[in-house]
Amino acid sequence: MTAPTKGTRLFTVRLWQEMVGEEPPAIRWRGKVQALPEGDAYYFRDWPELIALLQAMFVSGPTESSDSKPMEGGQR
Repeated sequence: MTAPTKGTRLFTVRLWQEMVGEEPPAIRWRGKVQALPEGDAYYFRDWPELIALLQAMFVSGPTESSDSKPMEGGQR
């Protein structure tokens, strides 16, 4: 394995669907982005929020967190 290139970040993105409402039910996408190897996890509810989290992660670098609070286990 090679060392990361300066200015790059590694993270995982997990997506899942939630049913919202009763009649008719609607599908909403939710997700979690996790910084690696730091392990900080951030949950999001829509695509603009994901983009904002990713941008904040790139700006803050690997040792600082973004405006969103890292969450362990639970969902936001």
